[in-house]
Amino acid sequence: MAQFYDVIIIGSGPAGLTAALYLGRAGQKCVVLEKDFVGGYTAKIAHIENYPGYETVNGMDLTQIMARQAEKFGATIIYPVEVVDMELRGAVKLVRTRDEVYEAHSVIIAIGVARKKLEVPGAKEFLGKGVSYCATCDGNFFKGRKVAVVGSDDEAAEEALHLADLAEDVTMVPHKELDIVSAVRKRLSSKPNVEILPVAKIHEVVGDELVTGLRISHDGEEKVLPVEGVFIAMGSTPISQLILKAGGLSDDRGCLIVDKHQRMNIDGVFAAGDCTCGGMQIVAAAGEGSVAGMRAASYVRKIKAKAEGK
Repeated sequence: MAQFYDVIIIGSGPAGLTAALYLGRAGQKCVVLEKDFVGGYTAKIAHIENYPGYETVNGMDLTQIMARQAEKFGATIIYPVEVVDMELRGAVKLVRTRDEVYEAHSVIIAIGVARKKLEVPGAKEFLGKGVSYCATCDGNFFKGRKVAVVGSDDEAAEEALHLADLAEDVTMVPHKELDIVSAVRKRLSSKPNVEILPVAKIHEVVGDELVTGLRISHDGEEKVLPVEGVFIAMGSTPISQLILKAGGLSDDRGCLIVDKHQRMNIDGVFAAGDCTCGGMQIVAAAGEGSVAGMRAASYVRKIKAKAEGK
């Protein structure tokens, strides 16, 4: 038998958790469905310096506080559960996981983005054997070792900074021109065991049973970096296929299309956070989540009032 809620939130990053907080405070029964772990990608970030109210905060700590606040006001958070299908066009929305069916008056999509994969020989084969997409998750396995970080932006720089406190040497391998804010560049330059190479082409992750190197080339010269870990931070892409199948709209980048009230093109369906490609920042995601939560609460109140003949 399906479990019924006022609102179903898909995704437990800052957008989803903030939406849950606002819905709970508005007296609406909501459930947050999370595929992996509470906090989403934000929970993997070691140092956050641009979230208001904190000079610096660990992403796991920040999202756990958000989750506790949401639960304090009655939100239910369920993980790990993977949503496999949605029916969004009816008055009652259906969300199916592998084991359960959930129904609600409204749905908020807060699924974030997916990490871009490194599509070279060895990257897939050595995943979990020296290749990782999360320094916060796997960095401790590389204490005192030599590692490489593939990427060119703030995300890659943060991964390198986290690893610098664990690994013997960290080599940052940009796959395109660097795009790192000055505050993060300054922190990178303060780490004597971090080296940033020129923009390089990555050819192969080298290894036997485990990673032993990364084959790259730049300025016409090809070489193998002797590393035991390769951390990939090449940016992200929106995750929207399930929503598109259910009738939602996205732009040519795959970003879900919403209006200023976070409403999608389907009545009663909202989206918030990185999946809308708004600010792509934690504070922006939380802001969008608050708007989505308030609007969803208003939408549900109107449905209930109409059902009661008010």
